[in-house]
Amino acid sequence: MQKEIISEEKNVKRYLVKFDKKDIDNAENQIVRELNQRYTFHGFRKGKVPKKVMKIKFGEDFVEMVREILIEKVEDEFKDEKVLFGPYIESFALDNDSAEVEVLMHEHPEVVSTKFEEIKVEVPTEKEVVEKFVEDRIKDLLEENPILEEKVEPAEIGDLVKVKYTVLNAEGKELFKDKESEYVLYEEDKRPMVTDLIGKKKGDYVEINREFEDKKYLYQINVEGVYKRIVPELTDDIAKTLDAEINSVLELKEKLSKEGADSFKVWKDDYIKNYILAELHKYVEVDVSDETIDDFVEKTLERIKQNGKYEEELEKHGGEEAYINELKEQALKSIKEMTIINKIAEENNIKVEEKELNEAIHSFAHMYRLPHDKAKEIIYSNAEILGNLMWDILSKKVAEHIAEKVEIVEVENFEEKQKNEEEEKEEN
Repeated sequence: MQKEIISEEKNVKRYLVKFDKKDIDNAENQIVRELNQRYTFHGFRKGKVPKKVMKIKFGEDFVEMVREILIEKVEDEFKDEKVLFGPYIESFALDNDSAEVEVLMHEHPEVVSTKFEEIKVEVPTEKEVVEKFVEDRIKDLLEENPILEEKVEPAEIGDLVKVKYTVLNAEGKELFKDKESEYVLYEEDKRPMVTDLIGKKKGDYVEINREFEDKKYLYQINVEGVYKRIVPELTDDIAKTLDAEINSVLELKEKLSKEGADSFKVWKDDYIKNYILAELHKYVEVDVSDETIDDFVEKTLERIKQNGKYEEELEKHGGEEAYINELKEQALKSIKEMTIINKIAEENNIKVEEKELNEAIHSFAHMYRLPHDKAKEIIYSNAEILGNLMWDILSKKVAEHIAEKVEIVEVENFEEKQKNEEEEKEEN
């Protein structure tokens, strides 16, 4: 097998791969061996059918099998190439003595320039974040530990209601009997078990019909008590009830401040990396072929049409021309990101370590409530999921490397400033 470049335009290369008679013979012999192992032919001992007979018996199917083997060899030849898209087989010619395959490759384009030093990441001050963290945590802790005052009046929003309920299926069979539970009546909680308790008093009886997965159930609910929730003022005595290790309000605030500072550091590091990755394309210039952009757009359109979303996207963007232009912008953005991340990773020997992948699998397992081994099996059996997971890890590591060159600026009233910027974007 021989390989030569027949054309090159920026990052787009076309190769001609040639197979001689020896290559063809080897492919044919491989097929004959495989067919002899799988089939028995009348008039021949098993495994002894000659190539000539095989070619006659299988006809065009035999030729197609040769073609498949040669294409596999072509793909194997290019498998270690770092490419954006491809290899694509553009043409294939085969006769008895030779074969020629034209292969299209979209390689990573040349990086013309980078301006990472111009990236400015604004983050909130630690003091502002920690103070807000402490304030919110104390509010939550007090809300979670109210003083309960039993009341005879009907339950209203904000109250706590204790109930005892029995669940019957459609046949009247008891699934649960006298199960105890309690509900805080929050206004935003629209569950029937909550909304139907509003206005009820101790001793009242409520029936609720529910349906899950086309099965009907009857909830028979007895109201055991209604309590007014009184959020206490924070004092030293109350602080002790919120945390067994705490003896005063000051100690509670100091402990929460440390938790807030630790959380802020983790959040800040992650925010900076995500910001860099989101803005990266604006600070990179690449010399990419229009053919690569068009290929990206074409494949995106194919996927959108297959999913039945094409007309919806046209309507959303106000026509095909506007939609195509946006896809071209997305294509350039993605190509810049893929190219620079791979380039920086290669130049700085940045790789995905096994430990990092295992940590990502652990997070995946936790997110989907799966055992670690099951999550690992799912990920390793799906090349797309595994690839996305590894790319996410690699991208974050590259962003961490770039972060050494960017300007990090602490700003006050961070959330308010971001909100104002978002409103300005919407207006424009």
